[in-house]
Amino acid sequence: MLNATVSLLRITKSPTFNAMTSKLNREELTELKEFLTERMVDNMSTKDLEQYVADDLFNYFDKLGEHEFLEEAKNYWDDSFDEVVEDIKSYTKSDFKAQNRPCDS
Repeated sequence: MLNATVSLLRITKSPTFNAMTSKLNREELTELKEFLTERMVDNMSTKDLEQYVADDLFNYFDKLGEHEFLEEAKNYWDDSFDEVVEDIKSYTKSDFKAQNRPCDS
């Protein structure tokens, strides 16, 4: 990761990079972003994609207020929400948390 950061710093400070980027208009820059996104996603493994989505969803939920998060959860689980909450309460009190999350089965 450090090598990639150092390389990126070298690239962004180079006169060639600055000349290249200054020639891109907003539409071209957006297109370049979309293309880079496509390429990066295409090169990710299923496991990497799953981890990325899981991290993104957790960060999304974590930024919500308690009320908004609970609304999201209620909408997702619908009639099962109360049962899921009870399972989570039991799970958090258990000694075998890492292996037996109630929602993993």
